[in-house]
Amino acid sequence: MRKILLIISTLTLASCQKNVYLTGSLMHQLQENELDLTRIQFYNDNPLYLEREVPSSDATIKSGKVVFKNGRYINRIGLEKNTPGLVQKEENGQLLIAFEKSSEESSLRFGPVAGERGEYFYQLVDTQGNANFSRIDYEGSKYLVIYKKPRVRIMLARSVFSNLRVKVRRMKGNKIKTQYRD
Repeated sequence: MRKILLIISTLTLASCQKNVYLTGSLMHQLQENELDLTRIQFYNDNPLYLEREVPSSDATIKSGKVVFKNGRYINRIGLEKNTPGLVQKEENGQLLIAFEKSSEESSLRFGPVAGERGEYFYQLVDTQGNANFSRIDYEGSKYLVIYKKPRVRIMLARSVFSNLRVKVRRMKGNKIKTQYRD
């Protein structure tokens, strides 16, 4: 009952927001109600850049743009705040979310990371599930991650939970049966 009240209060507090953070308890509710994660629209809460150095002769840039920085050519891919993304796969409790092409190779990995008040938030992690990293694999190459804010968490539309049904059953209790002998 306490868990249900926590979820209801979280949704009530976030009622003025269009999107809510994906937390461990909300993920549990999604799984318990057997909702297909690939059919839910997700969003990132903060922007970031992925950068890697490329030789000037390398013309096989898959996405992003090439900039000339300190005498080097840099392939830069930007992810703006509130960019829509789709789950490509769930793997070891982590979500692979694509914000552009629909493939695992061009997906970012979000896993549960302990946050404020002991709640777990789905946050950008590396392949080992570590939230403290500097490089990640993207499109088959290693990219340096440059944050505009300290972390990137995943959110979903609050409307996903409007049709969610929570089954509640009250326990009747158990009493000791007494037997009287005459």
